[in-house]
Amino acid sequence: MSRDFPDWVDPVKAAAARREFNGTMPLERMSRLVDVLESDSGEARFGLAFSFDDQRQVRVDVQVSATVELRCQRSLEVYMQPIQGRSTVGVVANEELARALPGDYEPMLCPDNRLRLVDLVEEELLLAMPLVPRDPNSEPVAQEAPREDTHRPLAGLAELRAGKKDK
Repeated sequence: MSRDFPDWVDPVKAAAARREFNGTMPLERMSRLVDVLESDSGEARFGLAFSFDDQRQVRVDVQVSATVELRCQRSLEVYMQPIQGRSTVGVVANEELARALPGDYEPMLCPDNRLRLVDLVEEELLLAMPLVPRDPNSEPVAQEAPREDTHRPLAGLAELRAGKKDK
């Protein structure tokens, strides 16, 4: 793990100084992410670049990558899933400001001007996770062929009814 970054930053000061943080972070520090993984071993690589946009909104360009252990929902075997994510995060103080962000920004609430860098990395990894983990090397489950001899107990009634209409 590289520790060339602080745990907390003031996002406004970091944007004013155009700070960039790069390194690796253990997955075990990301409690929400660990809840969906099979193992908390491994590290995530990240790059965070703070700046202001044209409207003086604090933005963070986030890049993450990791390889995590997931359980395939097709075979129920554990497999290694590479994950990569990239997004632009708008750091805001409340939900009203979050709704005013440009459409391509992901909001990050920071009401007290203290932002944990691990939260940015974890959020981006969660957004990049597959909705349904499926090992690309697993075999699809065979689907049962539709049955042709379907039993229709009331089919004879339709014929009887059609016969009464003809009379």
